Amino acid sequence: MAQFMTVLDFTIVNVALPSIQRDLHVATTTLQWLISGYAVALGGFLLLGGRLADVYGRARLFRIGLVVFVAASISGGLAVEPGLLIASRVVEGLGAAVLAPAGLSLLVTSWPEEHERSRALGTYGAVVSAGFASGAVLGGLLVEITWRLVFFVNVPVGILLLAASFRLLPADPPGRQGQLDVPGALTATAGVGLLVLAVVRAGATPHTFQPALLAVAAAVLLAMFVLRERRARAPLLDLALFKDRGITGANLTLIAVGASNAAQVLLVTLYLQEGRGLSPVLTGLCFVPQAAGAFALAGPAGRFVPGLGPRRALAIALSVTALSLTVLAAAILVGSVAGLLAAQFALGVAARLSQVASTLAGTHGPVATRSEGTASALLTATRQCGSALGVAIVSATLVATHGSFGYRAALGMLLAAGFAVAGLVATRVVPAGAPHPLKPRPEHLFRHLAGGIP
Repeated sequence: MAQFMTVLDFTIVNVALPSIQRDLHVATTTLQWLISGYAVALGGFLLLGGRLADVYGRARLFRIGLVVFVAASISGGLAVEPGLLIASRVVEGLGAAVLAPAGLSLLVTSWPEEHERSRALGTYGAVVSAGFASGAVLGGLLVEITWRLVFFVNVPVGILLLAASFRLLPADPPGRQGQLDVPGALTATAGVGLLVLAVVRAGATPHTFQPALLAVAAAVLLAMFVLRERRARAPLLDLALFKDRGITGANLTLIAVGASNAAQVLLVTLYLQEGRGLSPVLTGLCFVPQAAGAFALAGPAGRFVPGLGPRRALAIALSVTALSLTVLAAAILVGSVAGLLAAQFALGVAARLSQVASTLAGTHGPVATRSEGTASALLTATRQCGSALGVAIVSATLVATHGSFGYRAALGMLLAAGFAVAGLVATRVVPAGAPHPLKPRPEHLFRHLAGGIP
């Protein structure tokens, strides 16, 4: 239920974006921070959140993450100016960065027997797809009343979960000693945040000095993060993981997957409401085919991806994504809702295929075996950072280009297809190898799905 709430929060806020923009008079370049701020905070602090759960107790951190998430939701619902609303979304991302890894660790450790654990994680996979679709539809219904309800809806659910956690969750074992690399998390998050800001400013101003300065500052911070991790006694990220081509290729591919998926959701939402004048409810219903595509492949993907091999499966998924986004751009240009819905279904199928394949590539092998938790959480973190960059780039494109909204949205969609093509090229980094004979371990799938995007 906690995961359902965090997944629902992704699409429910997307559907509300046009209403928020009109009510608070938010510029498009500022509006995208409601998505990017959440993604940057979640991606930047996810590894630290998992480490906190290991050191201070999973149940305790689950409750702390839940309280932070709910408090930020209340703050967002009460916000009367964009700054507070964006800050609330960033804090929501911090809460999710604690809540998600604590929850996944609790589930995996609560079901040590493989068959039962697989059943539990199968239920989880269905909940993710249901949360994505429910968020879109529920968001549309709530926005008809007021967009503030898309934040307040988390409050009763969160209170119920907090109360239930004291009765249902197992007690934490005695605490263990461990070091926390807080400076590493802060440096990485600041670096990604400044990089996103540089992209946003590049689209909003004709001058190049400020975006270039921000980009240089971002590069310096990310370089400092690498140096920090190489020298820290208890690094947040073991850089030795990137010696494995499978891990490196999977994470490079997921940056592109996150960028294309998040950009597509944003563009479709704005196009349907701003370009076509659809109600928030109808806009939400248009995302049901995408969730249905992901749900339809939830079981089969785990069976045939190992047979194809991760590199081949990723190449197929990214090819389908690029083609579907191109079809989506054409559907927007000609005004075909039927074409848009068909492309959405194909995108859902491709997203689930890429998710399973990247998990298989990024969490197997001798290097990943030594750091399973870090390798798994890294997949979600890179996808969230890709999401932030993708949203920033297409938002800057919408501002920088001229013409009808449909034309600009179609151009942004072709840019998203370009992200998918870049991901297709990145699959060449993944070793070809023989098809993997085993299914991905279910806990790997769970950790990878923690980002909340199908």
